[in-house]
Amino acid sequence: MAMSFADLLLPLFLLVFLTRSRSQCPTNPSAIVNDTQVLLSLRDRLGIKVWNETANPRAWRGVEWSSDNQVEGLALSRFNLSGVFPATWAELPSLARLDLSQNGLSSLEVPCKNTQLNLLNLSSNSLQEFPGNLSILESLESLDLSGNNLTVARLPKFSLTLRSLNLSINNLTGNFSIGGNLGLEALELSHNGLSGSIPETFGEMTNLTRLDISYNRFSGDLPNIWSKNLELRYMRISENSLQGGLPPSLRRLRKLSELRAAYNSLSGPLELEDGDFASIEVLHLGLNGFNKTIPATLGNLRNLKILVLMGNRFSGAIPPELGNWSNIREIWLDSNNLTGTIPGELSKLSHLQKLVLRGNRFSGAIPPDLGNCSNIREIWLDSNNLTGTIPGELSKLSHLQKLVLTGNRFSGAIPPDLGNWSNIREIWLDSNNLTGTIPGELSKLSHLQKLVLRGNRFSGAIPPELGNWSNIREIWLDSNNLTGTIPGELSKLSHLQKLVLRGNRFSGAIPPDLGNCSNIREIWLDSNNLTGTIPGELSKLSHLQKLVLTGNRFSGAIPPELGNWSNIKEIWLDSNNLTGTIPGELSKLSHLQQLVLSRNDIGGELPSGLSNCTELVRLSLNQNKFSGNLPDSFGNLSRLLILELSSNDLVGSIPAMLQTMSSLQFLFLSNNRFSGSIPDWLPRLTNLRAMDFSVNRFSGEMPESIGRLFANVQLYDQNKRSVMIQTERGLVYNGFAFPTYIDFSFNQLTGSIPAAIGDLYKLQGLYLSHNQLTGPIPESLGKARNLSWVGLASNRLNGSIPSSVADLSFLTIFDVSNNSLVGRIPDSPQLSSMDAALFAGNQLCGLPLTNTCSSTAMPPHKLRTEGQGGSEQDQREVTTLVSVAIFVAAAFNAFFWTYFAANRRAHSQLCGCWQSNL
Repeated sequence: MAMSFADLLLPLFLLVFLTRSRSQCPTNPSAIVNDTQVLLSLRDRLGIKVWNETANPRAWRGVEWSSDNQVEGLALSRFNLSGVFPATWAELPSLARLDLSQNGLSSLEVPCKNTQLNLLNLSSNSLQEFPGNLSILESLESLDLSGNNLTVARLPKFSLTLRSLNLSINNLTGNFSIGGNLGLEALELSHNGLSGSIPETFGEMTNLTRLDISYNRFSGDLPNIWSKNLELRYMRISENSLQGGLPPSLRRLRKLSELRAAYNSLSGPLELEDGDFASIEVLHLGLNGFNKTIPATLGNLRNLKILVLMGNRFSGAIPPELGNWSNIREIWLDSNNLTGTIPGELSKLSHLQKLVLRGNRFSGAIPPDLGNCSNIREIWLDSNNLTGTIPGELSKLSHLQKLVLTGNRFSGAIPPDLGNWSNIREIWLDSNNLTGTIPGELSKLSHLQKLVLRGNRFSGAIPPELGNWSNIREIWLDSNNLTGTIPGELSKLSHLQKLVLRGNRFSGAIPPDLGNCSNIREIWLDSNNLTGTIPGELSKLSHLQKLVLTGNRFSGAIPPELGNWSNIKEIWLDSNNLTGTIPGELSKLSHLQQLVLSRNDIGGELPSGLSNCTELVRLSLNQNKFSGNLPDSFGNLSRLLILELSSNDLVGSIPAMLQTMSSLQFLFLSNNRFSGSIPDWLPRLTNLRAMDFSVNRFSGEMPESIGRLFANVQLYDQNKRSVMIQTERGLVYNGFAFPTYIDFSFNQLTGSIPAAIGDLYKLQGLYLSHNQLTGPIPESLGKARNLSWVGLASNRLNGSIPSSVADLSFLTIFDVSNNSLVGRIPDSPQLSSMDAALFAGNQLCGLPLTNTCSSTAMPPHKLRTEGQGGSEQDQREVTTLVSVAIFVAAAFNAFFWTYFAANRRAHSQLCGCWQSNL
């Protein structure tokens, strides 16, 4: 019988197809006959070293054996596996659980054969795609691929037995497709980059009990597709961009017990009808845009345990019906626009553990009946308009651990009965109008860790009994009217880490025994009336990081023993009456970042050993009696941002070594006796943004290199009020918080103003007054477009004011008084609105001066030559206007230092508050 051509091709086709099919399935080349041989093969293929510790496979870590000597499970999490996990595992006929999580696997080989595997955990590996042949695993019920690098958002077809799929923490992007896997009971997709609208196929997953799509980029309205998800119990959709309200089909799911939808753009009124959320226990809708009033129907949710509505735009009062809840544990209504009083009905919530109402506009008093919430742990009522006294009935809250009443208008005294709390950890009563004394009864609070009473009007002394606290970590009593001495009993507080007594009227000396507070990190005693010497016993505080004694009346020398501190980062001893010299022992403080000794009577030469403090970012020694030269070794302070040496008696030239201070931003040397020329290497300080060399004896010409300054700095932003910012390097100064400026005034500089001054595009203040500069104001000055303040008074400048000055649109001060300038003042809104005194003592005309110009642009006035004086009247004007120029310069300096100090104080307060809220 003749064979057709098709008959000849069929065997060939089958051969090719079968060969191709077999090539897609991993094979095991070895003849493995039992489970032990499988394990040995896996050990050798993967290099599992821990299985070499014993020859008995039944003792190998991670191997789970059945009673009939079959391997049922492999728990190989954190075995440092990498590469491809071979298909050899499928030769274990009873293997039901395979946990390969937290390794470095790139793939898993799945054979073309069914297995008994029902749990596969590949989480926290390095998979970039789904393993092939997963649909062949017909017994698989749970698959965890979370924490990998999967990118394809379309699912492959899995076995119909699969019930749980976890794809969270991957790189899935774009629109998501369920791929026909509608039988899933749990689907977790959180922490990916999925976008678009929520797939309507989610509504077809009738077995779904758990859905987590949080931390993605889903957008559009929350769809009304949930009527078939009758088994849904947990739904998490937080951290997306979903809009609209809660659809009826979602609210009517009778088994839904947890809905977390925070951090979206959901909006409108919160609509709830009778029967909605019948089983809800957790309802988290925080940080959305819900508005209008909180519905009274929320009180019907009898199973509710946690309600979070924080960070919305709810207004009106809290419905009294919320007092009907019988199972509520936590209520978060903070950061809304709620008003009215706190309803007394909340006192019926016997299971309530946390009440958070902060950041609203509640008024009136705290209901005394709130003391009946017998299980409450935390009460946050801060940042409202609450008034009245603190109810003594709160002392009945025996489980209370944290009370926060910060930022209200409470008055009266602290009830002594609060000393009866047996579990309190933190008390925050700061920023109110509380008066009276601090009750000694608070010493009975044996579990207290933090007491914050700052910003009130407490008076009297600190009760010595507070030294009995056994667990206290932080005491904040600053900004009150407390008097008396600092009790020595505080030295018994062995767990104390932060003591803040600043801004009171304490007097007397620092108790030497305070050196026994072995765990203290920060001591703030500034702005008091403390006297005496700084105790050397403080050197025993080995954990101390910050000491602030600013603004007292301490006298005597700095104790050399302070050089023994091993962890100190900040020392603030400014604005006292300290004398002596800087002890050389301070050079041992290897972690020191800020040394502030300003405004004392400390003298002697600057210790060169301070260069060993290589972590320094600020060195402030201004307004003392230091003498001698500036040490070359300071050039080793490569992290220094601020060097303040103004108002001392320093002499000599600026050492060339300072050009290696690569981080320096502020160089303040004014009011000394420095001499020599202005260094031409200043542009090498690439981060420099302000220098003050005024009131010294610098001479010679200004270097042309000055035009290369400030090339890398950011412009001053008046909205950046924080002086210090936290970076990866630690605490540094925020350069945005200060203008860029050069102050060479009150020196003996000669020659002309370099044309390169116009290259300083980022310069905001230029002060060259009271020198001997000659020649014209350079036309290029108008190119420095960000100039706001220019002081050129009391020099010998001639010629006219260049027309380019009219281009300086930010200019607020342009002081050229007492020079030899002639001609018309350029027309500009900035110049014409200034004080006329800024242009006096010249031969100028035009606004803001009252004398008008002739028809010619340059009046026929004879220019004064160098060395010539003007008329007798001119000389009188010069004499009068010198004081004007000095006043302008002094006013700016006063503004700058006041602003600097105010920002530093504000920063200290803000830092303290921030840290205390961590």
